[in-house]
Amino acid sequence: MTKERLKRGAVCAGLAVVAAVLLAGRVVEVKTAAQLSNRPVEETGKNIQVLKGLPESQLTPLMNFIAVSLGVQCDFCHVKQGKDPKTGFDNWVWESDEKSEKRTAREMMRMVLALNKDADAYGIARGQVTCFTCHRGQERPTNQPTLPLTKSGHEPAPNATPAASTTPAPTPTRAPSPTVQQVFDKYVAAVGGREAVAKLQAWTVKGTREASQGRVWPFEATLKGADKFLMVVQVPQFGTVTQGANGASGWTRSPRGQRALTPAELTELKHAAELLDVIKVKPAATMRVIGRRKLGERDAFVVVDRPRDGVSQRFFFDAQTGLLLRITTTTDTLLNPLPEQIDFEGYRDVGGVKLPFIVRVSKIDTWDSYTRVISEVVPNALVSDSKFDQPPAPAQTPKP
Repeated sequence: MTKERLKRGAVCAGLAVVAAVLLAGRVVEVKTAAQLSNRPVEETGKNIQVLKGLPESQLTPLMNFIAVSLGVQCDFCHVKQGKDPKTGFDNWVWESDEKSEKRTAREMMRMVLALNKDADAYGIARGQVTCFTCHRGQERPTNQPTLPLTKSGHEPAPNATPAASTTPAPTPTRAPSPTVQQVFDKYVAAVGGREAVAKLQAWTVKGTREASQGRVWPFEATLKGADKFLMVVQVPQFGTVTQGANGASGWTRSPRGQRALTPAELTELKHAAELLDVIKVKPAATMRVIGRRKLGERDAFVVVDRPRDGVSQRFFFDAQTGLLLRITTTTDTLLNPLPEQIDFEGYRDVGGVKLPFIVRVSKIDTWDSYTRVISEVVPNALVSDSKFDQPPAPAQTPKP
């Protein structure tokens, strides 16, 4: 979807749920994340023909996946009619079938669905075929190799070193992979050890959240124990947005007012707290180690997990230091899987524990992606539990 639609959605929502964008980088449009949970798109949209059964919350990310796969924007398939005089943004007629490209897109979706439905018959993994499989960022897929070629299928590449012997070289013996528990024990030791982590009862983090189109928002977060979290963000041209969680309840306060968080928003807030915590993941019975992988110049042990149906995760731990380097999450949808990647960089020692001072969250659309850059961490700050409680509602000014 276009950035104009996303911005218009935020305006229409009255920025009441801006904290979800600030904390987890997720786009909030006309409806809140809770309202966009699991209702099928044919109940919330018009003229849905192929994607029936798709949860509404997955529609915008899925459209972004298709746009990126083809290297196009929303108006390639969709119709816009003038400007909204109130907001100045484009008016979109999403249900229109005026453009032939939209009709073609439907046929392409049906083809992808059919291929994945019969994946076993074709000898491919289910979900392996996506829009990106063929298009690779181009409107029209390339169907021929580029000439001239450097080699054919029956000859080696130019300047290739001929084999010195027909006897195959022995395969080097590699050390067996560690167990999941061994990987996590090394990770905990790398960030300082359980004793040091236990001593860090509370801490305050300051920095900026940086995203595309010049969106740089200073923030200050306070964490205490396992279930207390407070985030204060300065949003240019809007004001201060505060969001807090204390146990099973949460709240938000902005220039537009104060209210309790919905369950979905509270989940987003807890996700943000996890990214700032010392130990960011814990072992689970569903996890397994699949071996080593190269992550840039580093060797990493990879732990895989399927925490719930339709979601798979990979955790990359530095094979030498034990530190967590990356988490990737793939969420299955009716059509294409949606990827998310979180990178942890710039680890520094803070009060006996190590924290990454750069956290990069990458999604299918740069509007949803952001980098959290930490400038200061104050450990063992004297923080009262009441700091995380919802403050009294501001007094209402009587109307004259």
